Amino acid sequence: MAKDAGILIQNIMELLVQEPDGLEFAEIVEQLNQVQDVGSERGLRSLLNRLAKEGKLIKRKGWSRKPGAQPYTYCHPKTQPRQLEIPGIKEYQIHTKNEFEIGELNYEESQQRQKAISVLENIASGHLHQESYARAIIQVAPKLAEKNPVDLVVEMASWVVNDLNQLAADLERKLRRGAVDESKKMAVKLDSQLGWAKRYFQEFWKLYAPVDELPGILELPSQAKHFRLYRQTAKLDEEKAREQLQKRIFGDRLIEEKLLPTDLHKSAAGTDASVADLFLEHTSGSFIPPDPVIVPTSAAALVTNSKYGFPDEYQDFDIFPDKLKDYDDHTAAANGLVLSPALARNFVEESNLQHTRKAAMDLRQYWQDFRIATKEADWRPMGNSPELGTKNKPTLIIRDGRVFPLVHRLRDYESGGLYGQIVRSEIDKFMQVFHNTLLGSGLDNIVYGAAVKSPGMSWLAPLVFWYLYVNKSVVDGRVAVSSAEEVYQYPFADTAVSHLLFLGVAKNASNFSPDRLFVTCRVLRRFSDIALEAEEMSPIISEGDEIRRVGENNPKDWKEFIEQHIAKKRKHYQSINLDIDDYGPFIYLCSKVGVSMCYAAPTSAYALLSGNSGISAHFLLPRLEVAINTERLEREPEHEQECLDGLLSWLAAGHIELDRGHTQSGFDTGHREHSLPILVPDVIVRAHEAATFTRDKLGEEVQDKIRALIAELRKRLGKGH
Repeated sequence: MAKDAGILIQNIMELLVQEPDGLEFAEIVEQLNQVQDVGSERGLRSLLNRLAKEGKLIKRKGWSRKPGAQPYTYCHPKTQPRQLEIPGIKEYQIHTKNEFEIGELNYEESQQRQKAISVLENIASGHLHQESYARAIIQVAPKLAEKNPVDLVVEMASWVVNDLNQLAADLERKLRRGAVDESKKMAVKLDSQLGWAKRYFQEFWKLYAPVDELPGILELPSQAKHFRLYRQTAKLDEEKAREQLQKRIFGDRLIEEKLLPTDLHKSAAGTDASVADLFLEHTSGSFIPPDPVIVPTSAAALVTNSKYGFPDEYQDFDIFPDKLKDYDDHTAAANGLVLSPALARNFVEESNLQHTRKAAMDLRQYWQDFRIATKEADWRPMGNSPELGTKNKPTLIIRDGRVFPLVHRLRDYESGGLYGQIVRSEIDKFMQVFHNTLLGSGLDNIVYGAAVKSPGMSWLAPLVFWYLYVNKSVVDGRVAVSSAEEVYQYPFADTAVSHLLFLGVAKNASNFSPDRLFVTCRVLRRFSDIALEAEEMSPIISEGDEIRRVGENNPKDWKEFIEQHIAKKRKHYQSINLDIDDYGPFIYLCSKVGVSMCYAAPTSAYALLSGNSGISAHFLLPRLEVAINTERLEREPEHEQECLDGLLSWLAAGHIELDRGHTQSGFDTGHREHSLPILVPDVIVRAHEAATFTRDKLGEEVQDKIRALIAELRKRLGKGH
């Protein structure tokens, strides 16, 4: 028996060492049964759990497309990054920013990402004939690329209005014929499609709804039953829609090929953040479970083009236990430095602890951005020391994750207690970073951008699948998108659709050069678009008996809107602890700050793929963002193009990298949907390494700082363990 158990353990270890993403229990059973009889599944599960408890295996929550509890995944320790071994710490867990972003994806977006990745994997394996969606996108890409994006969105909105009205009319006819059960199903479908149309057209594209006597652009009944109860219909003012979209969309082609300068930046910095949970050890025999100490950290990487033809690399990081000496627990938490166990327990009632962790982590990353923008970063050379006299003044900062704060709602900003303080600190620091980058003068201007690996919403994919549907695109004699529901529930997400479009355009291209980029049209998103919600999504100001819409670039209008917002809350006896002066950073961001977002990749990345897409491996594309001054944009339309070119020029200079380890290991996200690499700016990979693996890069120095942090925390907690 002991011999059989030993053989079983050996087979398990040999199996898992070949699987960097790990295997679920059912997969282990299936593969082991091919080489030996594993006996009872209950016994095998007990064995796996024992091996995990002994540290011979790693057991973590996995990911599943099926509803219900997440399955556990078992991994071999050799396939996972090394953990710190510091006296006083029972466990040390790092949660990356990408993990938080993936956690925010709604079910539909997650499914779309997973479907797209499965399809791309099949294409890479040579099964192109089975993937009609992907082939259809590649096939129509050259023609679709030439279309005006404003025209496309207006035509799509008009189609959706007609489709919703037609569905409502069909529902009414079914009711008249007594088909009640079928009518109920149609009402559920209509409600779902109405909800999607509101999110996509009204919330994202800002085709706002009418309010009282103020006319709107897109009018949608709030519920399916309102079509028949109040004789409401969906309506679109196409002229106003076109006027609004021309303010929101840059570029007169859906996809263009751009030749970009490669000498705009001598150096660029990337930043990333993570949250470390330190589980402090208790005295031997203690029955008290270890309390987590939450430590948000951030780090940066700098890549400088040296005159010798190879890049110099530097790192900066922010583990500052010495700063804690000047703070009490509350102040340290408000500054995003550390969240002690006692304070963490209070958040169960005060707010969602997960949101607090996100806000604190984001605050640390904005601090890192600020240190770079104000030339306060302490850059440490990696590898060979750079030449003496090098001055590291990056003119480009690229964040790992979006430009806008992770916690950004007005209601979060107004929250009481420590949670509200952290959110307000996060918003205020973001404002300071923006002010020190885009509002610099002359040579001090810094391009402030981001690469979003896990976008929370797709804006390109619905447009593409609508185009495939209305044009009845045929692949192998069959219509690829045959149902209108595939428009509302588009199968793929933007990260894959953009790649397939570029691949289709590349098939007709002849110049594959690093300084030539495929770029989609760009879309403007303002900070106010994500900060407001519900009935305030389209902000209104009351002036006597009349109302009017807020002037988006007018700080006075935003201040008046907030004043009326405060008065309304107090009138309804809702608690609010802020005065108008406390909203300064929020008003500033609403009136001045936006991002221009797009998808882009060098044409050289498609040199092999364009020849035979069944041979070469595929990849995903992040959403690229660049911060812009919306107030300045109104006066100088070229401002957006200048900022974007400043970001894209870094890619054109060859500073791109396939992020393989981060997307395949599963260590950072725990999700299998990252089985394909993402093509990102090189500083993003360096920044991620600096944030997550700082302890490996800087060795004993970081461990000494964490030991000092533990000592300081224990002193404060006064638990004497």
